[in-house]
Formats: sequence, structure tokens, C-alpha cells
Amino acid sequence: MKLLLVEAPYFYGALKTMTRPHFPLGLGYLAAYVRTQGVEVRLLPGPSPAELQTALDDFAPQVVGVSSMTPAFPNALKICQAVKARTGALTVLGGHHATAVGADILAECPEIDLLVYGEGELTLTQLLQAQDQNKPDYATIPGLIHRQPDGRICTNPPRPLIREVDSLPFPARDLVDSQAYGAHRYIDVGRASATMISSRGCPFTCAFCSSHLTMGKGYRPRSAANVMAEIDGLVGSFGVRHIAFEDDTFTLWPDRVREICELLLQRRYDLTWYCLSRVESMTPELARLMRRAGCRLVSFGIESGDPDILTRIRKKISLSQARAAIEACYQAGLRSQCTFILGFPFDTYRTMETTLRFAQELSPTIAIFFCLIPYPGTEMFRYLPDSLKPRTPRDWESFANMIHNDNYLSLVPGLSPQRLAQLTERWHLRFYLRPRQLYRMLRTLRTREEFFSFLASGWGLARKIALNLFPPRGPSPATRDMSS
Repeated sequence: MKLLLVEAPYFYGALKTMTRPHFPLGLGYLAAYVRTQGVEVRLLPGPSPAELQTALDDFAPQVVGVSSMTPAFPNALKICQAVKARTGALTVLGGHHATAVGADILAECPEIDLLVYGEGELTLTQLLQAQDQNKPDYATIPGLIHRQPDGRICTNPPRPLIREVDSLPFPARDLVDSQAYGAHRYIDVGRASATMISSRGCPFTCAFCSSHLTMGKGYRPRSAANVMAEIDGLVGSFGVRHIAFEDDTFTLWPDRVREICELLLQRRYDLTWYCLSRVESMTPELARLMRRAGCRLVSFGIESGDPDILTRIRKKISLSQARAAIEACYQAGLRSQCTFILGFPFDTYRTMETTLRFAQELSPTIAIFFCLIPYPGTEMFRYLPDSLKPRTPRDWESFANMIHNDNYLSLVPGLSPQRLAQLTERWHLRFYLRPRQLYRMLRTLRTREEFFSFLASGWGLARKIALNLFPPRGPSPATRDMSS
């Protein structure tokens, strides 16, 4: 059995200088797992049309699996269309978008044969085993959505999550040129970098977040020893000197973080790292230990400076906890990054101004203001009027455009999408163009490489701000597709 795993590309437009191609961890885990079952597999992250055609011709896969987030779904569909036109191979769609939208995708997209929803390793393996039979029985495979011979679409029961995440093989990074992938510029501090996850799942139920769709709501941490084994491989085999942990909440179990930090200190690697945290789990003692163990930047999702908004989006944090966490990072010499979301259905100009004021008070090293995108599978998606909910492939092409917002919408009564986008960029300007903030950023830079990474990120953010405040005519760069 030959399997080609493809990551649908997404184009960042004005933010290109802030970004770097990420190794597709989800597909990397899938490839590593099915390989243990004797499947011949290749990995193709974010291909151009020519690269896809070459892979199809040279490898001649019997099954093509495509992973897609919602913004990349139009390109995922084009990939499946190209596969069918060139080879007729079985096409399987997985990832966040397939899990969130489900059977409606098969109803609208004949080029897609099957959907894998939820966690994919076991479902994909069972599917490939079924394909080796003359008449595969899709109805017996949990986590699969398929068409019956009479055209009816059936959603099989969900597959239980993998409890022992340590049992999974490490992502198959050897299937790509690892030097072509890393962390985003403002995260990688100018060093050879890689992304990884040390846990799966998030126990929180934030109203705007879709991360629970594929990985579940239960927290499933890897052991410190298992995490270190992967780090040993990244450092020794791939020359990595900076790691971006992409767990939803790396610090959820502080004792495990302490164990990982102690193991890192014992290794004496010349290694730095980044992670995401919740404010309530960050203490001065933990921040100091993380800094000693190589951590350089911690990201916190604050989302709003209005306590009522925080309650309504079920963030389950307080403003005092946010203050304490940022201060702990500052005193430990850790850079901090805070994200904020503008445009909740119950936001007003006053609450969004309150969010800006709170961001200025916190004064993290980096603040990022996003317009709310009501992704499918989240509570915020339900606030969309039925007439505005995407259903067809064409509908999705103008949805979730996070770069320009001109084809998007606003859930705030009386506030246009264009005005919301402009507010977001003005909040960036009002946050960063303060002497105190510029000083707090510059004092954290230790090397020439860090300076140029921050410079490239700043240039990308400046371009995005300018494009939203003074939008050009014509299509957004982010709407480019596989035909570009």
C-alpha cells in the first residue's frame, strides 16, 4: 500500500516575513504510525501544483490523505480534484475542518471519497488495512465518514482517543528536508528551530477555540522521559537549537514542567525554547526555572481585558492572574507574548478599548490583536446568521480571511468588518508606539540573530497594519490558491 500525505497550503500574505514553513506535526505522526504497520508513505507539506503532480507521477499512491485547517480548505479541495484528475487514487480528508464540518463536505465535494474525523492514527491505519481487501467495509471503522453504495452519507461512531501518547512513534521528520522547516520568525530567536508537542488535548472549553475537535477535551501529557527522548533526537540528528512547543497549555501540570526543565539542565544542551501557558499556572518560581532551562518566550491567551467578556467566553482566568503571570516572566527575564481577540458578539467599543488599556498595562514583550474568526465547531460559529454560514466550497473561499478581513464579517452589532479590522491594527499601533514598550522589547534582545528575527517580524506586522488601514484594490494575497 502506498500512501501520500499532503498538507493543504495556506498563504500568509503580508505576514510572510513573520512566518516560516512549519513541519506538519499531525501528518508527521500519521506517517510515523502507518509506517510501523508496513505502509509505504511519503509526506508533501504545502505543495505547489507542480510539486503535487510530480509526487503523484513519481510515487503513484493508491491513497492520498489531505489535512486541512478551515482557511486552507479551498486548497485542500483543489488538491483532491487534481488527484482525481491525474490518478483516480482514493482521497481522504482529515484535520480540523473535516472534523468540524463533517458529512456536509462529502455532500458538496464528490472529489473527496472519505473523511477521517478526530484523532487520525488508528482510523487511518484501519482504513488502509480495509483498502487491501477487494470490498472494504467502511461501516466498521470508527472515526470515518463515508458514502454508501446508494449515495447516502454515513457518519460512523467516534473513535476513543489514544490514552498512552507515549506509545506513539515520534513524527517522521526524515521524510522531508528538515532544514526547510522551523518556527515562526518572532519565536525562533534566529536559531535552527523545530516544533513539537509534549501533550494532546485541552480540558478547557473556551467559546472561540476549536482545538478540542481533533485532540479532545481531556489532557493527555507525554512523560518527561518521552519528551526528552524526542528532544535528544532533534538536537543530535537534526541540529535543532530552538524548540517551539505547540501544546495548547505546556504548563498545565507544573510538576511535569519542572521535571522536563531539570532534565534539560542535566543535558547542558545549547538549546532554547518557547511554549504556551495559561496565566494561572505560571509562578515566579516556575518562570525562573524555565528561564534557567532555556525558555525564552512564553505565550498567554488573555483575549479580553473586560471581566464580563472573559466570563462569557469561558476563559476562566482573572485579570489579577494575568498581571501576576506577566510580572513573573518579566522578573525572571522571560519574554512574554499575549494574544487578544476583538469582535466577540457581546463586545462594544468600550470593552475593546478596555482590552487595549489592559494590554498596555500588562506590557508584555509582544502583544497580538486578532479579529474574531468564528471557526466551525466553536460556540462562536453559532452566532453567525444562517444566511452567512458557509455551506458550499465557494462559500468557504471567502471565509476566515485573517489577513485582510475585506471578505469577512463582524459579529459586533453596528460595527463593519472593515472598521473592526482597522481597530485591530490601530490597537497594534497604540500598543507598540510607546517608549516604554519599545524599551521592554529591545532590552530582551541578546544576539544579532534575535535582532534580525524581531526586525523581520516587525516588518511583516507593519505591512499587515498598513494593508488593513489602507487596503489596496484587488484580491488579498491570502486568497491565492493552488492555481497560483
